Amino acid sequence: MTREMPIASPEPTLVPALVERVLAKLGLRQRPTLDLIGLNHVYEAFSGNVPFDNVQKRIWFAGPQTTPLPGGDPNEFFNNWLQHGTGGTCWPLNGAMYTLMHALGFHARRIVGSVIVEGYPQGANHGSVLVTLDGISYLVDAWMASFKVLPLVPGRPASTGGGIHDIRAVPTENGFEIISYVGFNRALPLPFRPEPEHDPVDHSFFLARADRTRAVGFFNDALFITRHFRDSILTIGRKSKFRVAADGTLTKTEVSEVERRTTLIEEFGLSEEIVQALPHDLAGGVAPPGL
Repeated sequence: MTREMPIASPEPTLVPALVERVLAKLGLRQRPTLDLIGLNHVYEAFSGNVPFDNVQKRIWFAGPQTTPLPGGDPNEFFNNWLQHGTGGTCWPLNGAMYTLMHALGFHARRIVGSVIVEGYPQGANHGSVLVTLDGISYLVDAWMASFKVLPLVPGRPASTGGGIHDIRAVPTENGFEIISYVGFNRALPLPFRPEPEHDPVDHSFFLARADRTRAVGFFNDALFITRHFRDSILTIGRKSKFRVAADGTLTKTEVSEVERRTTLIEEFGLSEEIVQALPHDLAGGVAPPGL
């Protein structure tokens, strides 16, 4: 059987004026140097300012669904973030990360692999980004938001340095397994296994895999948003609010609809307009395990 390939889409670019607006909101007063220090400056700022969320996607599902899923175009993604504070799920989020890194002059590439999670189909279910400096590939994953890039040297374990945002690389026969922990479950590791056959992939591949989540996904039926701050991780899933403190302590509280909306505006930094546009969660809808 012949493998069906997605129709190629033009590689997106960011206009210089948009790049400057993004850097300004990230708190970067000048373009980064094209070295490890500069790469970490950008990644740290992105990790602490751009959430992983399905806000735009939930609004899209409540509408006529006649347009592509939101955020696939990085220009749209960043304009939404600038205006409303929204991010995206892994495909638009890391698609935007890749395009920003490329616009800044870094040697970036998109990769794809599998996050191993109960109840979700394996095989090319997560898009990520690598940046190469001096022959070393560094993981620059916006979903993991580790504040520090992770070096991937074949056969060598690595860590971003401990703390609540730490991620680790464990060498395997086929490359690496990346270990991270989500903001609503600190006991269960969430492995990500990059797939060599999907290194690199292009914009069309990201769009095609994102489109697949219309029918198969944890983030279609109920609100999910998480944001990494330097000393905490804040998450809302359905009507539960989770906070990871600097010492790793996880607290969970149930919130009313009013409290949830207030938290989205005052703590996550979303606009009142976008919060008002959020539809109600679907009763009995699919959500990540543990929510």
